[in-house]
Amino acid sequence: MNSFKRKYLKALTLAGSLLVSAVIVSACGGGGGGSSQSAGVGGTGVRGYVQGKVTGFGSIYVNGDKFDTDASKFLVDGNPAATQGDLAIGMVVSLEVEAEDGVYTGKALKVIYDDEIEGPVDAAPVVLGGGQKQFDVFDQSIIIDDTGTLFEDTSFADIAANDVVEISGFRTSPTEITATFVKKTGVLVLGATEVELRGTIANLGGSPASFKINGITITTDTMTDIDVPNGVLSNGLYVEVGGFILTATSVHAEEIEHEDEGFDVDVDGVSLEGIISNFSSISDFEINGQAIDASGAELEPANAAMLIADGVEVEVEGDIVGGVLIAEELEIEESDAELESFVGQVNVVGKWFSVRYPTAVPGSIVVRTDGKTVFEDEAGLNPVENMTIDDLNKTTDYVRVEGREVNDEVVASTVKRIDVEDACKLQGQVDVHDPGISITILGVVYQVDVATSYDPSNAFVAGDIVEIEDEADPRPADPLPADGIADLVEVD
Repeated sequence: MNSFKRKYLKALTLAGSLLVSAVIVSACGGGGGGSSQSAGVGGTGVRGYVQGKVTGFGSIYVNGDKFDTDASKFLVDGNPAATQGDLAIGMVVSLEVEAEDGVYTGKALKVIYDDEIEGPVDAAPVVLGGGQKQFDVFDQSIIIDDTGTLFEDTSFADIAANDVVEISGFRTSPTEITATFVKKTGVLVLGATEVELRGTIANLGGSPASFKINGITITTDTMTDIDVPNGVLSNGLYVEVGGFILTATSVHAEEIEHEDEGFDVDVDGVSLEGIISNFSSISDFEINGQAIDASGAELEPANAAMLIADGVEVEVEGDIVGGVLIAEELEIEESDAELESFVGQVNVVGKWFSVRYPTAVPGSIVVRTDGKTVFEDEAGLNPVENMTIDDLNKTTDYVRVEGREVNDEVVASTVKRIDVEDACKLQGQVDVHDPGISITILGVVYQVDVATSYDPSNAFVAGDIVEIEDEADPRPADPLPADGIADLVEVD
């Protein structure tokens, strides 16, 4: 999907444009107090609105498109003096973009970011399997992924109880977030650690006022800065609270800002990335709380209608009419393939590289990258910032790749360079299963033998998604060459 090719953007009046500017802040989690910064940005021309995770810089890449930011205004965590340097790959942002004659011009007028929540990890993360973990921050359930989540000042393996973390990602419910970006900001110190959370006011009472958000008690005093309509707090009001933590279940507010919970009821030219929730049918589901009707959308892949379900990551483009985003295009972003091994060839011009496997007949898989591919370097002591395909080294680099299988190739959503693991892995749809002899995935033929373990069993067929682990080290210099025989076959 390419936002530059949209043909249905409509002209907005100045008043309508400013109204949408305000509500798009909240759709990204932006502070209500900063929405007024939209006034005057870019004049009265036609605009579009893009929301998704940052996948690259050199300008900014969001939802597969590149937007020039030379003249952009940035609002990061409510700071109108912020710059692009305050952003990181993996953060979910909202862009107000320029459009002419019904298409995006590639210029971002405004870039808005606010984290979903910042606070302490309440207990050691729980391993979910499939390279995922779960932990809670202020009764919000956070899901992290060893490939799909980007980390700063911490890692998938290192997050622990009492770490204070900033979370950006996609909401799948009012209390659940799939994290695309996690930053460790410190370690919990009761009475001192600064935190942020948002939600709906409940159980309001007392003087000075106190209330609850998702079970967390919020206290105020005469110094609390309250920026809400008419300056009056009320039950049911959606707010962001910034302050310091008193106990595991209470926060003292230094600032309280009102936030709208989504886009306005009528908005033209929206590109939205997120995870499907509350799925009823292709004409009735939600992304980040926004109602979607994709019954008339152009679908990618063609069988997307069969794949759409709760938990599936998608990108949609269309106009919001009466509070519902009428999707003109929908693209499945969900990954079904994962590779972990050494890099083979690297073709910078063609934007592809290969991942090689130590099978009896040496196999390799082509990995194609595009504007939606996130690169991250987690190898060694001095990882490269803002890594690109240009930084990959043939034969010596070890990578973990996540993406979509297309004709025995993988279109990568995430490429992480990591330290060498003690097992290479291959996950994808089974092409051929010859029980007791071999399994073919993405054109790579892995042998099995009596020592191969199966989870739960070897009763799978072509089309099923399985993961193969080969514990033999595939490094060419290793004195014991890899055997290319599957040690574990796990059915997804």
